[in-house]
Order: sequence, then C-alpha cells, then structure tokens
Amino acid sequence: MTQLTNVNKRPSFLSFPIPFDHPFTIPTLVATVSASALLYYYLQATHTADLVEAVRKRDIKKRRQLERAEDRFASLKVEKRFVNPFEEWQEVSFLTTALFWLRRWKGNGLPKTQQELERALPVQCPALETIFSRNSVKNNIKYQNPQPAQPIKEPVTFTWFGQSTCLITIDGLAILTDPVFSQCSINDYLGPKRLRPIPCSLQDFAKDLDIVLVSHDHFDHLDEKVVYQLGDSVTWYIPLGLRDWFLKRKVTNVVEMDWWQEIRHHSRPDIMIACVPAMHWSGSRTPFEKNGTLWCSYVVKGQAQGGVFFCGDTGYSPELFKAIGAAYAPFTLAALPIGSFKPEPMMQHVHMGPEDAIRVHEDLKMPRLSVGIHWGTFMMSDEHYLEPPRTLARLWQDRQDQTQSILGHHHIISQEEPELAANDDTPSTVSLSSSSSTTTNDKLALPMYASQFVTTAFGETVVLA
Repeated sequence: MTQLTNVNKRPSFLSFPIPFDHPFTIPTLVATVSASALLYYYLQATHTADLVEAVRKRDIKKRRQLERAEDRFASLKVEKRFVNPFEEWQEVSFLTTALFWLRRWKGNGLPKTQQELERALPVQCPALETIFSRNSVKNNIKYQNPQPAQPIKEPVTFTWFGQSTCLITIDGLAILTDPVFSQCSINDYLGPKRLRPIPCSLQDFAKDLDIVLVSHDHFDHLDEKVVYQLGDSVTWYIPLGLRDWFLKRKVTNVVEMDWWQEIRHHSRPDIMIACVPAMHWSGSRTPFEKNGTLWCSYVVKGQAQGGVFFCGDTGYSPELFKAIGAAYAPFTLAALPIGSFKPEPMMQHVHMGPEDAIRVHEDLKMPRLSVGIHWGTFMMSDEHYLEPPRTLARLWQDRQDQTQSILGHHHIISQEEPELAANDDTPSTVSLSSSSSTTTNDKLALPMYASQFVTTAFGETVVLA
C-alpha cells in the first residue's frame, strides 16, 4: 500500500512567475500601485464633484423664485463644503490647474533691469501722520448712541500696500484689509516673489489699527506672521469657518460673519460692518483642503452718507453686485481687484479683470472713487504685469468719451485723476474734494463724472475730504 505524505511547501518569491530578482520589478510594481491609487482617488473625487455640482445647480434653481437678494445669494453648503450660489460659477478641475502651473510662462513682461521696474512700479512712503492725525481724538469719543446727534465728519483715506492689503480710515477708524507683509506669496521663502518692496513696516502703524478685514484664507490674502504679530490688539472680522484657525494661533478677538450679516463694531457702535457675498473659493493652506471656510467682501458704513466697499477676490456676477449696490450705496470709496485675470477661461470665475471691475463700479452706483488693487505684486497669472492698470485707464477713458458724446452740451464736472507719484521716500498724498463749480445743467452729468476709477502707486495715500 502506497503511503501518501503531505509535503508543506513554504511560498517563496522564487515560486511566483514574477521575476522579483530583476532590479526593475519592485520599482515597477510600486509605480503601478501608486498610479492605480491616484487614478482611483481622482475618479472618486471627480464623481463627488459631479454630485456636489448637481446639488448646487438644483439649489440655485430653487432660489430663483425668491424675491430678496439676501435669500437668493445666501451662503450655501453641500457636503460640509461651501459652494458658490451663482449661475456664472464654473468649477476649474485640479488637472486643469496643475497643467496651468506646469506650463506657465513666468516672464509676464517684467523688465530686465531693476531701474526700469522701479520706474514702472514706484513705491512711496505712506503719509502715516496724515492718516492717523485725527484718529486718537476720534477714538477717544465714547458713543452712547449709535447715531450721535452731531456727527463729526472725517476724511476717508486709502493707502495700498500691494495685492489686496489696504490701509483705510473712515470716521477715524483704522482698517487693514487682507494683511500680507511677506516677501513671497506664501511666506518669506515660498511662492512667487514680491515685485516691489513693502512701502513700510507693519510695526510703523500697528498700534494705531482698530480692525482687520479678512476676505478669505488664501496665502496671498492672510499672512500667518501678521496674525501672530497683531494678535488680539485688533478685532479680526473673518468669514464663516475661519475662527478655529485663529483660535489655534491663540487669537480670540475675532468676529466670524456670514454673508449679508451686519455688525456694529463693539467700541464704535456708529460703525457698521457688513459681510457680503463674493464668487471665489477657499482652502489650499493644507493638502486636500478646499472650501471648508467661506469667502466674502465687506461694506463699512460710518456716520456720513457714503461708505467703503472692500472687494475680496471674486469673479463678476451682475445680479450680485447690483444687489450689493441696491442695499448699501452710495459709497465714498471702493477697492476693486483688477489683476490675475488671464487666462480668462480659467480665471474669469475667480478673478475680475479691468472690464469687469468697471462694471462693478457701475453696479455699485458709481462710488466717488474706486481704486484698482490685486495687481503688480505677485505674478500668479499670465497677463503682462502692467496690463491691469493700462487696460483700466484705457477702458475708463473710452467710457468717459462715450458718455461725454452722449451728454453733448451738458456741463461736465470732473475731478482730476490722481497720478502715480514718483519713486521717493517722502510721504505722498493725493487729495480729492468735491468741485464747487456748478451750472444749471450739471445734474445729468454730475453722477457720472463726480466718480473716478484709478490706480495708485504702492504706499501712495489718497485723502477724500
């Protein structure tokens, strides 16, 4: 009788048909598995994005019948992520964005010599003494009533530090917007470099600041080092979802706001701050983080009739800006982004160019002065570095010429457009005051030409008396 014996064979790499002893086998397997995993997650993310987009469009369709703009354009969340409730919005895929950065030509027409760049983009020392001359007296007044019987009229001042960082004063309240004082777009070492130096150090005026407005959390709009530097010495007005980010950095003096929410500043109840919608996105501070926090623009209203509009990054939506103008106009000052708009098929939904910015100026019912921001600081798009101000000046002049030909014989009251100051270390200011010359036929022309849309030098201070 034949005896059967069980032979236990231990598996070995040598028993597999794959030649593991070949030097390229392991790297090939690792690459194949990695590519398969990436493809799986990409397809899964694409499927999720398609579902989110379907829900977004469904909710927009439901909102069309709502009468109030505040309801049609209320903030919207899908799957714990904020989305844009605007029909104009189109999502740009990760693959499209990656290909843009991989193939992007980064010249942007920059001059070959530093002297040419200095002439093209002058930097001025901000007129801090003029800006803060009356703030100390104004802020010592304690208001028991949000609307004092005898309001004290103060000039509105504006100083641009680059990108969307602006120093604005209204009724003696000092406002810093989207603070970025780093040498590069991400920090002092990473990201596209700043083309021109910062007009002055934050330390030169940090003690005089009252509030900071943050439109969203992108690196080129929120400098972490500035957050640590200012801390709780100022009140931070931020969009929904950003509070935890500030709390992790031990900053607690924050006011988190939703779209269309209005708040009276705690130490100045005569100042109203409103958070209004924008068409953009958030995230990118950490991998795979997107739209976990909201994005916005701001309206600041004081005692005087006019207010200030600070526009965060946004694409153009006619209904949205007409709604903001209807709710909060008139404006004395508007800071509107005009750069980072090319290539337009990719950028038009997240950034405005000069043409769209002029449309916003009109939708806001012609602020007394609009200033173009978000250009000439960090090169993160394809247009020539001077295209935003040049195009704005050309389009604005064309608009004036067209309007003048329509008005015909009517008298035009205009204010001189502030010129870019020369490159100098002395403080530079441009004052704009209402014209005193009038005629009986100027009422038709006055609303059009009492308004200007300009660009300024870095650090140049504009005073609207």
